[in-house]
Order: sequence, then structure tokens, then C-alpha cells
Amino acid sequence: WPRALPRQGSIFERLRRGDVLLHHPFESFEPVVAFLREAVNDPEVLAIKQTIYRTGAQSVLMDLLLEAARRGKEVMCVVELKARFDEEANINWAERLEAVGAQVVYGIVGLKTHAKLLLVTRREPGSRGPVLRRYAHLSTGNYNPKTARLYTDVGCLTADADLTADADLVFQQLASLTRGKPPKQLLLAPSRLQ
Repeated sequence: WPRALPRQGSIFERLRRGDVLLHHPFESFEPVVAFLREAVNDPEVLAIKQTIYRTGAQSVLMDLLLEAARRGKEVMCVVELKARFDEEANINWAERLEAVGAQVVYGIVGLKTHAKLLLVTRREPGSRGPVLRRYAHLSTGNYNPKTARLYTDVGCLTADADLTADADLVFQQLASLTRGKPPKQLLLAPSRLQ
């Protein structure tokens, strides 16, 4: 378990104090699952958006997204249908997500959506009333707890306003298939990174 994260207590609260870098498989993937679980169970979380490249036929993360949609949260998933060896599993997850009211997007024709992003939007108290704050997980690895024990990847849990705004822009561009303003911190291929 990463030392920078409490085993008990809110991950959101910890992220408001600063980012947490995760290094798999040397550190557990469980904090990513705990982050999503906290978002699903938190009544102040309004929306969850996630990219799905390779998650497998059995996935606690996908089960949590299904539960979030059932609880009335806005759930959007960008599902890559060309994820080698996982095409059938991804199609099945997409159908299950749509059946419970989640928005499913299949990416951009001719390009693979290989991004690993999880974005949570939460209503929090502010000095002038409620404000929306975003939290994100950005990673080099797939959202697959099994392969996270095998492959070396890094992930970042963050509440950084610039990074989370960029993640939101990425989801907007993938959902609308338009080229909006470029992100400030993230580099996207093929538009700004080739």
C-alpha cells in the first residue's frame, strides 16, 4: 500500500493536500479501486468518467461503474473496441453499461483511444456555496487489477485543477468528436504528440 495514502479515511481529502504517485506492481493497485469505490459510495459525487482499454471479462472497476449508474450518477465510459484480445469483453461491458443508463462512447474512427483516465466530479462546500471539484487518476497502465500485478506502470491520483480540467477536455473531445481548445498540461496524440 502506498505510504502517501491513508488506508482509512477519504482519498478525496488526501488529494486536496497534493498528488499521489503510484508505481505498480511495486505498490498496490488497490488504491485505484478504493478511489473509484469512494466515488461510487459518496452522495456528493455527481459524475464519473473513465476510459476503458483493457479491463478483462471480470472487473471490479466495471462493476463499480455499473453501480454508480444504478445510483443515478452520471457515468460516461470511452470504450476502445480494438483492444487486442479484449474486444469481446469490452463490447459486453459497453452493452451492460448502456443497459443501466451510462453514456458509452467508442472513440474516434481510425484512431485507438489508448488513454488511461478516470475523472470524478464532486460537489463540495465553498465560501459562497457549493463548488464542483474534480479528481482524477491518470495512468500508463490499463484498468485491470490482474495485469497491474504483472506490468510496470505509473499512475497519478490528483485534484490539481489544471490536470483535471485537461482530463475533462479530453472526455469532452472524445464524446463530441470535436477539436476543442487544446489541453494546457496533457499532450494528446495525434494532435499535439506524434
